[in-house]
Amino acid sequence: MDALDMYEEIEALQQEPKLTVEQEERMKELQSKLCYGKLSGEKLNRILSKGQDMKQSEVLMLLDASVRKDQISKALGMNKHEFREYLRNIGVKISTRKSSKDA
Repeated sequence: MDALDMYEEIEALQQEPKLTVEQEERMKELQSKLCYGKLSGEKLNRILSKGQDMKQSEVLMLLDASVRKDQISKALGMNKHEFREYLRNIGVKISTRKSSKDA
């Protein structure tokens, strides 16, 4: 199974309304095999360059690789509020903490 097959399986699992324990385990297994946290700069740029054609699994992969949310939202053509709503819709918990700069 190559990386593309794994991405597609993850994408299919994300479309399920509720995952079984086995499906959750499978998704974690696939994600660990893909080494989300170790994306090369070239791969990051290739994914970001897809813009609005980015898949949910790719957005999640970017988040797992600690790519800044503002960088992802810009690539998707979304403002901050649209991107936060998008993340909520795909099941990403949003931190409501504000930095000391915001105070």
